[in-house]
Order: sequence, then C-alpha cells, then structure tokens
Amino acid sequence: MQENLKLPRRVRVERGIYRSPSSGRLEIQYTDETGRVRWQTVTGDLAEARLARAEAQLGYARPGARTRSRRTFADVAEEWLAAQTHLRPRTYDLYETALDRHLFPRIGDRRIATIDEDVIARIISELHAQGLAGWTIRGILVPLGRVLTFAARRKLIPDNPIRRLDRSERPRVVRREMRLLRPDEIDALLRAAPAGYRPILATAIFTGLRQGELLGLLWPDIDFDNAVVRVRRQLDRSGIHTEPKTPQALRTVVLMPSLAALLREHKSNATHNGAGDPVFATSTGHPIHFRNLTRRGLGVAIQKAGLDQEGEPRLRFHDLRHCFASLLIAQGLNIVFVSRQLGHASPSFTLDVYGGLFDRAEHARRASEGLEAAFATMLTPH
Repeated sequence: MQENLKLPRRVRVERGIYRSPSSGRLEIQYTDETGRVRWQTVTGDLAEARLARAEAQLGYARPGARTRSRRTFADVAEEWLAAQTHLRPRTYDLYETALDRHLFPRIGDRRIATIDEDVIARIISELHAQGLAGWTIRGILVPLGRVLTFAARRKLIPDNPIRRLDRSERPRVVRREMRLLRPDEIDALLRAAPAGYRPILATAIFTGLRQGELLGLLWPDIDFDNAVVRVRRQLDRSGIHTEPKTPQALRTVVLMPSLAALLREHKSNATHNGAGDPVFATSTGHPIHFRNLTRRGLGVAIQKAGLDQEGEPRLRFHDLRHCFASLLIAQGLNIVFVSRQLGHASPSFTLDVYGGLFDRAEHARRASEGLEAAFATMLTPH
C-alpha cells in the first residue's frame, strides 16, 4: 500500500517568510518584544510580506505605522531630495532630472512599500527599450537607490530592493572606446582651432585638466616661474566656483615651456588679465561658457581638421584629457606620477582606465631594448 505523502506545513521563501503549500498563502516569522517567536499569515504578495515582517519585527504595530508605510515614492523622494543640501548644484540637477523625467512618471504614485526588484527590473528594461545607454541608466538608478535606502533607514520598507537584482537584470555598461590623438592629429586640431579657443584647447591637451578645472583657472594659478599649473578650484555648469570633488584633484601639473610661452602671449593679448580674472575668458571678462567651448571651440576645430571621419570614435572634450595621459605614459613615466598629474583618487583607478596603455608602452620599451641588445652590432660602423 502506497504511503500518503505528507506535505510540509511551510516552505521557506526567504529569511522570515514562508509559504503554505496547501493554501499558497504567505506567512511571516518574527520575534516579539518578549523574545517569543510569532507567526502571522499575510494577505498579498511577497512585497507585502516583507513589509509586514519589518513592521512586526520592529514593533510597528501601533497607530500611524500603516499610514507611513503607504507613502508614495514621489512623496519620499521629494523629502529625500530636499535634504540633499550638501550636493553640488550639478549633481543635484542630475538627480532631480532623473526623478522628474524617468522615475516619477513610472512609479511616482506607487506606494514605496510595493517597489520591489521586479518593479526596478521592469524600469531598467523600459529604459533600455527607450534607447538609453547603460551608463545613463546607471545614473538614473543612483537617486532611485538612495531614495530607497533613505526609506529603509526610516523603516518605511524592510530593505533596499536594488540589492536583490540579479546581475543579468542590471544595466549593461560598455566602456566607451577612448579617442587618442596621434601627434599629427593634435597638430591639425590646434591649427584648425579658432584663435580665441586655441590656448584653452592646447592647455587641455598638455595638462589634462578637466573642463571645469580649465574654466576655473585664474591667472595666479599659472606659475610661470616654477613652470606649473596649480589646480585649486573648478567652475561648475551653473557658473559657480567650487572645490574639486576629491582632495587628490587639488594638484600641481607640469607646464611645458612651449605651452607656457603660448599662455604668456595669451595673457599679453587678454583685456582682462588681473589676479582675479579667469585665464580663459570672454571679451567681457567672464569665463568661457562650457557649451561654447565644446561647440564653437572644439567642434569647429574637429570639423576643420577632418577628425570626424566615419568609423572613428567621436572626439569628446574629455578625450583631450586622455591624450595627456597617453603622452605621459608614452614617456615611460610611472603610474603614481601619472595618477597625481591627472588628479585621480588613486593609482589603481589610473591603472583601471589606462592599463592597456601602460602595457603597450612597457612592451614597446622591452621590444626596443631587446632588438638593440640582439642586433646593435650589425648597424655599427665597421
């Protein structure tokens, strides 16, 4: 006679949450204030079970608790954003744009307690289908994750569901191929640059300063006597001078003699060249606008120099910084010095970005030395 198979009373779904095989309903397990283990049947899905367990475990069975947990994502996000007074204006604007343009239309009216990993995965999928790049989607997930962490700390949700995303569900990020200019291309670019923009483009290529750091330079930052450029501040996109993001970005960069000569000439021709004046300014003495630098300066130079060929990666302003890094690496300089010149947070970050260039330079050096050792006698006069 076949024995009757007895179904288990509960099947574990995740920590503290179980499902009854017979009814299909979820049950939560928690410890009350007396230390006694309690069980409670939950009506609803897994998100509701997580919320119910968090409320029970943390003693939320009191008046007003359910009211808090029913707050919408938009309500919580606006509270979080209002508290971000420490953010740089540019970062604040990026977070606000991500919320207004991409997150509020999708989940703004949804109870924050019902936002789980499936909801987030669906948002990522929709953004991919919209044609947004992986880096862009990752940027949108930053404020989403911070709002959810904010909610978890205030016990509105049990935890941040972004952490439960499967690796395959996260945005696919492909590092963009950097455009490195050859010496002849650098020459062509600078010759094609409009006269008013040639000094700043040359400084970008041969100091590696970021766009905001270049626009934030004042004349005392150019130390002609000691042949260095001192990076002390940056100009954000709202036109405000701020400190660089990291302590390492405050640095001293080498100033090659020919660039120093170009900047001396630029200073002598400048209408506004006092101690408080920007190095790269308009005729009215204000810093060049970042959009004009990109479009009227670099964009025009790229087109005239014929550097916008099909099949080549598009040359961005930030690629000029990559060019400086490649020039230093080609000179055989060590990674610590290169990292400090670029103002990176650590040499490991520099190696992560430019590891291939260091390998190429080292192989070229070894190849040259090996060939010289093996065949130099063949080329010496007899």
